[in-house]
Amino acid sequence: MDMNENRQPDEFGEWMGTGERLSDLTVSSDGASREKAIDALDALAGRELVNTETGIKARVSTRQRKKIMSGVAIEKSKSNGFSAAQHFALAARLDKAWEHATLVKTRDDRNAASIKRFAAPLMMDGEPALAYITAKESVEHGHRIYSLELKEIKYPQSRTT
Repeated sequence: MDMNENRQPDEFGEWMGTGERLSDLTVSSDGASREKAIDALDALAGRELVNTETGIKARVSTRQRKKIMSGVAIEKSKSNGFSAAQHFALAARLDKAWEHATLVKTRDDRNAASIKRFAAPLMMDGEPALAYITAKESVEHGHRIYSLELKEIKYPQSRTT
């Protein structure tokens, strides 16, 4: 499976689904702040988050929260056309993004059992987007979510004659 960057709008709608999943993956940055995102991530600490598609259980610790909220992570989202507030809004909904994400890539790593990349389709402030979530698997600690990045959905330009 590719990184789903070129899905057509009708395919995106199918991927998003309806009902609870669509509601879970509709995010608004109105009122989003660093403090609210940190509070939401702190509330997830110690909780086992389950990805519906794979059954993989992951956690977010203080260390991972710091990485998700780091300037580097925020700049990745910003370089993809999103605001810091949008990154914060998504971070505050990380549990729902993880729950509905699709596994798109797994690779070996010399410092971990594996690195897994997930993509969660979402509506960010009314526009389609992808949330990329990276989980690091270790033998000792299982899966830890340690990276979050927003990426714009780019549709192919239609030809005009």
